[in-house]
Amino acid sequence: MELLSRTWVGFTGWIAAVLLWWWLLQGQVIWWQPAALWALFAALWLVTRQLGADPSGLPFTAVLVFCGWIILNRIDPVFAEGHLLGTALGSLLFLAGLLLPLVRWPLRRTWAYGALILLAVTALFGESAGGAKAWLSVSCVRFQPVELAKVFFAVYLGKELSREGSLREPFLYMICFGLLLAWQRDLGPAVLVFVVFCWLLLYNSFAWYKLLGCLAALAVAFVGAVCWFPHVESRVLAWLRPWDYLDSRGYQVVQGLFALRSGGLVGQGLGQGLVRAIPHAHTDYGFAVLGEEFGFLGVCALLLCYLSLAFWAVRILDGLEGEQRLVGLGLTLLLHGQTVLVTGGVLRLMPVAGMTLPFVSYGSSSLTAQFLMLGIVAGLSRGGGRSQCAEPS
Repeated sequence: MELLSRTWVGFTGWIAAVLLWWWLLQGQVIWWQPAALWALFAALWLVTRQLGADPSGLPFTAVLVFCGWIILNRIDPVFAEGHLLGTALGSLLFLAGLLLPLVRWPLRRTWAYGALILLAVTALFGESAGGAKAWLSVSCVRFQPVELAKVFFAVYLGKELSREGSLREPFLYMICFGLLLAWQRDLGPAVLVFVVFCWLLLYNSFAWYKLLGCLAALAVAFVGAVCWFPHVESRVLAWLRPWDYLDSRGYQVVQGLFALRSGGLVGQGLGQGLVRAIPHAHTDYGFAVLGEEFGFLGVCALLLCYLSLAFWAVRILDGLEGEQRLVGLGLTLLLHGQTVLVTGGVLRLMPVAGMTLPFVSYGSSSLTAQFLMLGIVAGLSRGGGRSQCAEPS
């Protein structure tokens, strides 16, 4: 508990230092939004602790969210305000995941049906943006149903694969999930969920033929996506030969690499980067903006926050068994697998996936879904997972 208290004190001092820097060097005083973020996370931490769950992951989440707010405020203050509103909405879903016994819901297929219905409605009535038909408008609210669909399907996979039964049903639902996303031309989430499916399948019962089958399916899907979807082919070419397409499809990749290179060890400094030179910096390439302004050390600190969040989840899962353990593992893989895909795309280790960096990038739909995952994992610690708050200080 003493360590967590020091963490909150350090987080408060960091926020104060950033605000002071903006006031002294740029004449900007935007104090109420960081204050609201601090108060929101402090309230979540107190409620989580009071309910007997492990709140140790919240300080790291708070740092990630505030890093996102800093980057988005640099790009456009409107994005920063939207990030704050998304965090407020996400905190409600965090509490829902924490309080409601969602994992113990007996109708496991309901989660799969919910995910498939969300994707089918989007495929039929959705709106296109960025090459994918992934948006749905209801009245004045515009959101991405695939973000919640990923969470629902990960919960279903954890519950289904924990049973000693046939694998035909989860395979069938996985194929339907992938085909609906292919219909929407939104293949990044399909790859992410399939990787989670393969990992849970092998974790529950490892066999070499399963591993080879998963790798073969990924290879076939990759070749098919490149052949059938022009935007996937464009991303692959931009990944393999960005310099050949410097004025078109490779421009974003090259600008991201330039930003990371110019950041050096300690970065150009907050407010000194060329954030507007990177296309879609508020969604796909926030990692490159942070690397330019905070440097290699800042990037390492960000990745350390994700690693600490994963360690927090593993500590909780270590005390669980059965479907609770697999569901928690699936959600943890979903969150951190997305982090690997996004950062790997910016670093040119793989093609750009077209997804947001968890808790950092702009996007209320993804932010709320990520908070729901966090709340469900935290809620599992109320049922027997290791909780740091239960240990003597």
